[in-house]
Amino acid sequence: MRKVVSVANDWDKVWQERGEKPLLFDPWLKRVLPLLPLGTVLDIACGRGRNALPMAELGYAVTALDASSQGLKQLNDEAHRRGLAITTMPQDLEQTPQLPREAFNVVLQFFYLQRSLFDSVRNAVRPGGVVVARTFSRAGNFTGGPGNPDYVLEVGELLTLFKGWEILLHEEGLDEAERGGGLAGIVARKPQLKNERDVLCA
Repeated sequence: MRKVVSVANDWDKVWQERGEKPLLFDPWLKRVLPLLPLGTVLDIACGRGRNALPMAELGYAVTALDASSQGLKQLNDEAHRRGLAITTMPQDLEQTPQLPREAFNVVLQFFYLQRSLFDSVRNAVRPGGVVVARTFSRAGNFTGGPGNPDYVLEVGELLTLFKGWEILLHEEGLDEAERGGGLAGIVARKPQLKNERDVLCA
């Protein structure tokens, strides 16, 4: 139980310290927008809402999930200021990974790597929906980045995690993160159910 409180408190401090910084829409996500279907979005580890807020402005019905009450408070305050309706979900995914099943057209996972969560992430997407994930990777000749290997993708790991899905875009080792280290990103589409028999068997 102490771990849950510690993780949340750590991020509460981070977001409180960064509360005056501008919320910048991730440029890679902005670039891949044409690949995404319309509809519902789940933003995992949303922080202060730098991606959730602009997605809502684009007309998506956004659910934003994070362990930090401070991050979600700032998101809610900014959404209210902009006149946006965003559903927030306080949840520590390391302790209670509970994602709705086949509830979203788009699932976003940016700079948050929890390998044990990927089954739930894939299941949260509706058939024909997409997962957009980007985080630190060993690909590329960039120094720095997270020292803990638990938070860094192996080369090609995203392709393995979404084997059997349609890969709309996969890039790794082309860009350096702001804090150093290489990056990998993927836009992967979940297969559609082929016929009525598939629906009955699902």
